[in-house]
Amino acid sequence: MKFRLTILLLILIQYSYCQNQDLGKSHLIEIEGWKYYFDGNRTEAKSKFIKAIELDSTNYLAKIGLFNTKNESELNEADFGLIQRLPKKGNYNDIMLKLMMANQVDKELPDSIKVMRNKYDESHIKFKASLTDSEFKVYDDNEDVRQTGAFKNRKPFGTWKKYGYQNKLHHSFTFSEKTDTVIIKYYKPNGIVARKELTTGMPFTNESKKFKEIVYWQETPGKNIEYLFVSENGFTVFDSENPVVFDESTPDNIIQMKYNPKPYSQEAVIWKDGKTIPFEFCPFDGTTVTYLENGVKKSYRWEDCKKIPIDK
Repeated sequence: MKFRLTILLLILIQYSYCQNQDLGKSHLIEIEGWKYYFDGNRTEAKSKFIKAIELDSTNYLAKIGLFNTKNESELNEADFGLIQRLPKKGNYNDIMLKLMMANQVDKELPDSIKVMRNKYDESHIKFKASLTDSEFKVYDDNEDVRQTGAFKNRKPFGTWKKYGYQNKLHHSFTFSEKTDTVIIKYYKPNGIVARKELTTGMPFTNESKKFKEIVYWQETPGKNIEYLFVSENGFTVFDSENPVVFDESTPDNIIQMKYNPKPYSQEAVIWKDGKTIPFEFCPFDGTTVTYLENGVKKSYRWEDCKKIPIDK
């Protein structure tokens, strides 16, 4: 009896191992299919998607790829039924919709525009990288790299970098493989980290939620930006779990913004020797503000450090 149970267990282990191998092969072949797909070789992409489905009948991304490589004349009722059968969990429906819309747009786009899209269209470039599990680069009109990053297992992976004025690194996102924490770092023009934020979710989207912020160099608000040294090890200015207390131990050059309801404007103070003193600043030219004054909505535009009423 024990011998039979041992044999059965070995068979089950072997079956599970082979099944996992097929799932892995299906995933790799499906990725090859997406590479052919985005290179415009729909015939080869189609064969890869078919092979991936043969290895794993639950590979919905391969099914989505197969649907979008077929000609309209090839599509049947079962194909369109796929849209209703896609799992609710995950972003399968979003992927399907985006591909279907892109296919319609592609019919009208000249090849020259498609080439530009593959180089400058951030949304398209990231979408392609997410399905092909690959690195990406986004360029601007001057052929300068504006953003780099990578995807792994259909998720943002490693450190993404964004470049700003004079091609200087402005900020970066570092994604954790084990948790949903994302570390955002902001840099001075010389490449030194000025501050960092710890967040969850994709940065700069509605999914993102900051739970901690640490400052090394304070960026002064307003028209003429400077960087003031705060702390070599960093000073926590925000912690959602442990409220930050500003007191006499607060390091120099921490700038706090405050809203004064009487003149309807933001004001700032800067910490020096454990005390706060007023800090003068003015927003960038063109910054607009709107608020109620005695029950009447008023709008202003900042120009040369002065608020100019906006006539309507």
